[in-house]
Amino acid sequence: MKRFISMLLAGLLCVGMLVSVTGCSKKDNTPVVATIDGEEIHSSELAAYIVYNMMYYENSFGMDMSTMADEQIFSSIKEGCLNQVKQYRAIEQLAKDEGVTLSKDSKKELEENKNTNREALGSKTGSFTRWLKYTVKGDEDPFETYLNSYGYTEELYDKNNETMKLMDDIIEKYYEEGTIKDRFDNTYLHAKSILIKDTDDEGNALEGDALTAAQKKAQDILDKAKANPDSFDDLWEENNTDTAQPDTGYYFTEGDMVDEYYQAVVAMEPNTINNELVYYEGYGWFIIEKLDLEEKALTDTSAYLSNAGNGDESTIKTAIGQQMVQDKMDEIIEAMEVETTEEYDKITAYNVNTYLGFDAEAYVEQGSGSAVGSAG
Repeated sequence: MKRFISMLLAGLLCVGMLVSVTGCSKKDNTPVVATIDGEEIHSSELAAYIVYNMMYYENSFGMDMSTMADEQIFSSIKEGCLNQVKQYRAIEQLAKDEGVTLSKDSKKELEENKNTNREALGSKTGSFTRWLKYTVKGDEDPFETYLNSYGYTEELYDKNNETMKLMDDIIEKYYEEGTIKDRFDNTYLHAKSILIKDTDDEGNALEGDALTAAQKKAQDILDKAKANPDSFDDLWEENNTDTAQPDTGYYFTEGDMVDEYYQAVVAMEPNTINNELVYYEGYGWFIIEKLDLEEKALTDTSAYLSNAGNGDESTIKTAIGQQMVQDKMDEIIEAMEVETTEEYDKITAYNVNTYLGFDAEAYVEQGSGSAVGSAG
């Protein structure tokens, strides 16, 4: 799931900035660089992903042009961007297979967001031009110029966002059919635990008498909880040192927690407390109460483990849905017949801007030494 999301988000320039479908597309006169199941893939799309990713590597990791132009590194970038093309096509194919088209609500959201972002990016106010990377002159549209500065045309950006919205609608179909809940019931666990740390407040490992005392404290709490299960919440309030844990406990699946914790909960019956302390070095001792799964957790942002402390609005529903989509996309991609052309082989870090779907010279400053600027 994370592999899929990171791949696609690399091609979406501003997270949350969704735009609508443009309608009739213009003829693409850029070279064909590949075919996927017979469909022609033009350089305007592939080059946009390459330019964007080069800029991302430059800005995020300080990679300079000479590094990215290395034959092995650039080949990897180009191959990754071709995989991105395949990911988008796989979503579109999955939507057809599932009989999913954009819902009215999705179309409305795309249209509203496009209007909002045109306003924010200066189409009507002009305010965005002061921080645009490249100068906007005359009647040029700042929104389109912004997209061009990253290698994108407005049409490509629209199409990609439509495709990502299709994925949301596929997930919604799975949710309405109950298949997401079925996977939740079969793969997720719910538990609340009291952690007694084996480290001090500075994170240093406890030793000697201090370590023995911490273990004894954990065992005493376990004994009290077993003797009076109704006291678990009070014991949790008084003793738990896991500050990230919500008072409703954790919802998790395999791989989310350390394996010792996961396996202990798998072996327990709901509404019981573990018979023995669960220990993981560097964390400490866990006293665990296994709880029932609650369907409302599927759409509760606070129940999704990956949201802890980062303010994300993801849910277990979307996490499961994305994994289901990814599984089916992997099958589609595995069956794809992909062939590249001679033009694909000719694309380099230094000429990639000439393969874009617009006159890059209007937006690329020559000789600047930047990822895009050096592409002359």
